[in-house]
Amino acid sequence: MKNKPIIGIVGRSDVSSEDYNVICCFESVRRSIVKKGAIPIMILPNQDLEYEPSRPSEIERLTLEEKEDLKKVIDLCDGIVMPGTYKLFEYDRFIYEYAKELDIPILGICGGMQLMGLVDNDIESKEVLKKIEANNHFKKGEKYVHKLDIVDNTLLSKIINKKEIEVNSRHSFYLDKVKNIRVSAYSKDGFIEAVEVPNKKFILGIQWHPESMLDYDEDANKIFDAFISSCEV
Repeated sequence: MKNKPIIGIVGRSDVSSEDYNVICCFESVRRSIVKKGAIPIMILPNQDLEYEPSRPSEIERLTLEEKEDLKKVIDLCDGIVMPGTYKLFEYDRFIYEYAKELDIPILGICGGMQLMGLVDNDIESKEVLKKIEANNHFKKGEKYVHKLDIVDNTLLSKIINKKEIEVNSRHSFYLDKVKNIRVSAYSKDGFIEAVEVPNKKFILGIQWHPESMLDYDEDANKIFDAFISSCEV
């Protein structure tokens, strides 16, 4: 029996139904990892504060000790999933940069993809992330929302082996431009829908949510299959 890869899922701040501040893991992401035969663990931020009510720009920077502690957790992982989020903290950036440095496979979903654009552009978020004004991209609960075109000769094109697919969508912001990473898909109305980092084992960011599509969509399964395969040791 081959060893199952360990997949670190970056924890996200939220508020529970009882109004407690929590760091959570989306069940759809966790179950996707389990369905594909891997072991999910959650990567928790390690600063002594409550993240949900905090503004990312006002939090003290990670100390060297906190960074070293995060490294110990990331080193346990054969792959990293950066799920969707509406807040991006310094620990998100650090996890992404350290995993990329080690060439650990990374799958960025929605806000996780947007983080890739912010980090690899290395400029202010307001210059990269912009709000979609007429938002026909936020349709929660719908199986399919729009089609997108996949760019030839990209990691995504090799995974999907199609020029066009249909996806779900529930985001209000978009990456306006990228630098140092490659765009691998656009929506029909011209928004960046996927990005990737060349010359790495597997670093792919996607704007939609394939973790919610595994029960009915072949292409969503292809993405997770390729990601998990890249994590196998």
